[in-house]
Amino acid sequence: MVFSAAELTPPEWQRLASDGPLRTFNPGLLRSGDNWLMAYRFVAADGLRRIGLCQLDATLQVVSGSHLALSDKLLIAGENYPAVARTWFADPRLYRFGNRVFVYWNTGWHEPRNHQFLQELDPVSFHPLGRARELIVRDFVRQKLEKNWTLFGTEANAVFAVYSITPHRVLATSLAGEADVEFETVAVEALPLAQYPSCHGGLRGGAPPQRDGDSWLSFCHSVHDGAPGYRYAAAAYRFNSAVPFTPTHAPNQPVELHNPYGGERIHPALNRAVGEVIYPCGAARVGDRWLVSHGINDEHCAISVVTDAAVDATLTPVGRAG
Repeated sequence: MVFSAAELTPPEWQRLASDGPLRTFNPGLLRSGDNWLMAYRFVAADGLRRIGLCQLDATLQVVSGSHLALSDKLLIAGENYPAVARTWFADPRLYRFGNRVFVYWNTGWHEPRNHQFLQELDPVSFHPLGRARELIVRDFVRQKLEKNWTLFGTEANAVFAVYSITPHRVLATSLAGEADVEFETVAVEALPLAQYPSCHGGLRGGAPPQRDGDSWLSFCHSVHDGAPGYRYAAAAYRFNSAVPFTPTHAPNQPVELHNPYGGERIHPALNRAVGEVIYPCGAARVGDRWLVSHGINDEHCAISVVTDAAVDATLTPVGRAG
């Protein structure tokens, strides 16, 4: 299923359509009772990166009147953040901890480093509760550009985040209080990629990992530098359910997600260095299938249905020879 920008535009932003093309992409997905919650990047002709939010019904159709111009309502407190941190809201992921609902995002690519923020949402209205809280960690030297932490965990244990996949660095924190959310490293494990084609590049975060039996399944992505530009492809891997969260299955090929456009775009590229983009940001199990929400070419929101068998075919147990 591919969603049009028109059906994802909140009423407050309808006026922007007269100024030029609207792009909606990179959607996060979260179950909400019998419905679904979807948060997505929204880019208009003014170039600002916004976050929109809407509900989907059980058939994945947009629920009329459910749109929310979410980024207009977010509060970034503090005087030390650059202006871009208050105007650039990118790649929202949705996360549930017990009965609490959260959205988190990054502030793009800027100097001296970018930021990631976590915002709790009212579980009924989905409006923000309080201020946004920055995600921070101090016990190792961080990357200057961080876009792909993936939060996981339930109310029965701590909140965890995969900081990087290779190596598999996992952080932990508590969501208590209202201050910024400080993590610390709880595990660093190797994830060999001997069978994943090197042309696809390394693995980077994507959708928040989902519990699947005695393991976690993570839909992530990789980037390949080719003649048409950087190509983003989806992949998956598994890791154990408890600390140290040792990876058990590595990808041997990308996960095929729906893309009726190939590398073609309807509008001029937001980033000329980028070719085809498949960018997973949300996942949920439904029976023996997975729903994976993803962006296409920095222009479209999509949800693909992937069977267990299709995912398993892309995985190889860690340590097993081809």
